[in-house]
Amino acid sequence: MPARTIEGFLRPLLAALLCDPELSTSSRCADLALRAFAGGRLCVPEGGAEALPELLAQTLPPGTVRTGVRVTSVSTTSVTTAEHGAIRCRAVLLATDARAAAELLPGLRVPDFHPVTVLHHTTDDPAAAFATGTSLLLDADRGGPVAHTAVLSNVDPSRAPAGRVLISSTVLGAPSDGIDTAVRIHLSRLYGTSTRRWETLAVHHTPEAVPAMRPPHDLRRPVRLLAGLYVCGDHRDTSTVQGALHSAHRAAAAVLADLGAAGSMHRSDPAPTLPRAA
Repeated sequence: MPARTIEGFLRPLLAALLCDPELSTSSRCADLALRAFAGGRLCVPEGGAEALPELLAQTLPPGTVRTGVRVTSVSTTSVTTAEHGAIRCRAVLLATDARAAAELLPGLRVPDFHPVTVLHHTTDDPAAAFATGTSLLLDADRGGPVAHTAVLSNVDPSRAPAGRVLISSTVLGAPSDGIDTAVRIHLSRLYGTSTRRWETLAVHHTPEAVPAMRPPHDLRRPVRLLAGLYVCGDHRDTSTVQGALHSAHRAAAAVLADLGAAGSMHRSDPAPTLPRAA
């Protein structure tokens, strides 16, 4: 490829897909990211990131999912919680981030991470709404802190009130002081409109957003630790949504195989009965 194509498109695209501005990622993982990008389209879940797990939970029998419970330890036959003591089980599948998994299962590797900051702005300026349509805007010139940005309300109108638009922008690496001001200046150039009237809704910084995949990276880390004890997440596969889902599929298949499951697996202890307040 011409140098202009590599520097002006391929490098910033890979940095955005891998959340790795230095491109220290294994080339095998970069190849997989490009293959997934070329073979499909970008998408976001309608209604926000929490919509997918909520839809999955709705298909399960009542009482299957318990939230607001802090787990303190796990074994092949029980999960110990701070609020309800031990809950007996036939198998445990730990689906958390890498650090939380290592805290519950000492000995698991904790990788390095790529930090990511996401900023959300809203405005009633119609120029912003029609600047890029439903496309993801990639900063090929790397003339500011924003790696990529999009008018998300053009894709999912439910994310913004009527008459307003929602712009979400991603900054790779640790944010500097005055990040919102620097991002506004950069977005003004990218969208070709003033951002003075834009309202900052939120700035979310995640220091351990994406596990690093430096070479040599194991694309298929074991998900079956023991018979009855399993772990999945983006830290067991590739550090992408697809990788997290693929590791979950591998872990679920291992659970079913080990338990010889042929019917429904929706069986657990009944929810503990808490004493009523006087």
